[in-house]
Amino acid sequence: MTVVDLGAYEGEFSFYCLPFAKDIYAVEPDPTPFSVMNGMVTKYKLEEVVRVFPVAISSETKMGLLHASGGGGSAVANEPDDKTVKVQLYTLNDFLEQNKIDHVDILKMDVESSEKDILVGQGIEEALSKVDLIIGEVHFGCEELFQKVLESNGFVITNDPGVFVARKHNPNLDYD
Repeated sequence: MTVVDLGAYEGEFSFYCLPFAKDIYAVEPDPTPFSVMNGMVTKYKLEEVVRVFPVAISSETKMGLLHASGGGGSAVANEPDDKTVKVQLYTLNDFLEQNKIDHVDILKMDVESSEKDILVGQGIEEALSKVDLIIGEVHFGCEELFQKVLESNGFVITNDPGVFVARKHNPNLDYD
């Protein structure tokens, strides 16, 4: 399986996927948790399976700002403050293309309200055409856009407040 972990934090979900994933792409833009995750990947010699990226996925490919909390909840920022750092931003499609990812079995998104930026990014339809299953959090104010974009790209969504699973529609399966 191929897993793309957006908002990987210290790598918990990525490491959980080790027994069944061939390729794991762990994306975490906050330098503090990224350093912890990268240290674990190096310590346990997991570089062949877990590839780590100190970047963020957003609506555009460009340099941007990240409000880096260091302890979770970091988010792409529009204005600098005492906790912002510069970070490379990619659209989801550009990230997949740059890393030659043609198919994603599981896309995990825990991106602290950046899902709305990801879902309006250039090439989102092409990116989503490569994805079978999306799991994660959807934050307040993003639900309607999230549902509209995913359903229009062939996904069936099951969600509880703040948590979701979206899988490609298969008329032969009953998702209820």
